[in-house]
Amino acid sequence: MIFSRLPILNLLPFLAPTSSTFFYPTVQSSLLEHILVDTHGAHASDFIDAITPCTNYVSGSQTLGRITSAQWIRVAFHDFVTADVAAGTGGLDASIGFETLRGENAGSAMNDSLRFFRPRVSSKIATADFIALSVVMSVGNCGGPQIPLRGGRVDATGAGASGVPAPDSSLEETLGFFGGAGFNKVDSIGLTACGHTMGNVHHGGFPTVVGAETVSDNNTNGGVHFDSTVATFDSLVVHEYLNGTGNRGGPLVTSFNVSSRSDLRLYESDNNVTMAGLATQGNVFFDTCVNLFQRMLDTVPTGVVLSDIVEPMSVKPINATLDFDNDGNLVFTGYIRTLAPGTSAAPQSLTLTTSLNEPGLHLSPESKTGSSIFGPTTFFPFSTPISKPEAFTSFTVSAPGISSQSFAVQSRAFVVPSLTTVTATNTTTATVRFSVAARQGFGGYASRVVKRGGAEAPRVSVQAPVAQEGTLGPRIETFDGVAVASVGQKAGYDVWEGGVAVYDWTLGPVSISVLDGKGVEVDVAMVG
Repeated sequence: MIFSRLPILNLLPFLAPTSSTFFYPTVQSSLLEHILVDTHGAHASDFIDAITPCTNYVSGSQTLGRITSAQWIRVAFHDFVTADVAAGTGGLDASIGFETLRGENAGSAMNDSLRFFRPRVSSKIATADFIALSVVMSVGNCGGPQIPLRGGRVDATGAGASGVPAPDSSLEETLGFFGGAGFNKVDSIGLTACGHTMGNVHHGGFPTVVGAETVSDNNTNGGVHFDSTVATFDSLVVHEYLNGTGNRGGPLVTSFNVSSRSDLRLYESDNNVTMAGLATQGNVFFDTCVNLFQRMLDTVPTGVVLSDIVEPMSVKPINATLDFDNDGNLVFTGYIRTLAPGTSAAPQSLTLTTSLNEPGLHLSPESKTGSSIFGPTTFFPFSTPISKPEAFTSFTVSAPGISSQSFAVQSRAFVVPSLTTVTATNTTTATVRFSVAARQGFGGYASRVVKRGGAEAPRVSVQAPVAQEGTLGPRIETFDGVAVASVGQKAGYDVWEGGVAVYDWTLGPVSISVLDGKGVEVDVAMVG
């Protein structure tokens, strides 16, 4: 297990930039779970604000007629559909960022979305993972089902193949594009129907599909809905298409330009058998969409290994930190978050017990709670001294009515959060200053060592998201073996400090990792 800590500047904005936390079960899974679950109220991520309400357009005026939740689904499809599954290339890899000038990617959705993801990308969550996450959030929070989410995607370093179905694509071309990505005709019809239950087609981006008469003061980009519930994930698009009611399936069915009716050609390709089947599914329509969307999101290049499914945690340490107090003593502080799904009642108190065999710490909840589609969340702050760090290997959380849960920790070496910062010197340059504490005999050694009293400095790696040419998606720059200098001792730890300058910084979290003698990450702080 990697033990990791993160100043929650972008995730828990009320906390100071120097706070940090252990993450469970992994850095990546914990970060993704936080965005999924902590959506409203206490300690909430701001990610969902972009699609709250689901009709919201986060990138500009509401009168444009654009909808961010629908844009996110479109971006994922355009990134995915150029995959060649037989060759093991393409899929969800954020190559779309290099492809926004292609005619097949017309409209503002691509760069709108990448611009929103940009300051959130880090060495732990790639742009491609944010593309997948955005679909899960849009569907699940706008009336639809929960799509299983995995992390671990790897961002492309350049453009991929072309081949996105366009309004004027022939049926053969459309099925060929889908087929290359591993979807047969039935899959293609289903994914199109699922993807077009939200959103619009705009005159501004597609004048050969939607006429100029759609432009108005309150719809300045001339958007026309696919169905009558434009920002709700449901099966209405199927029923309106089959019944000839409402929006009748949307502009790609009804366009004044017959050659731009690509959805109609696809739906009719099997005499509407698939669409009729979708209409009779009832709630099973959601299951069909979950299956198709998950296949889309999990289509990745050969060699990319996705994580286990990210599951909401009923008991989760938040910002659980090893640090030094003002007197130089080692302390363990943070929060325990509980999630009460369904009709379950939140616990009124918790007990935290460490492996030091000291009396348990009684925890009371904060008054402010959180909420999400998974249930209400409650946060219990804690703080306790660690007198024997060598014996601090775990802590256990228990309460009446919930199963006790234990969490492993390591205290051999850690990034000191109160002595670690990222300071922006201008809009694109940052100075990273950090301190690392290590017990003697830790076993990690720097490539450039400054000795003091015979101690060997720990090896530290810094990774920062920086701008790259051709896309709004950042690349990750790695500073390995960063020089550190000894600054003394605290609570039995040797303390070292160092720093790097990051140019072309995209404002995303910077990771500072302590590595053991084999180069394995044992602790990581993320700041910024």
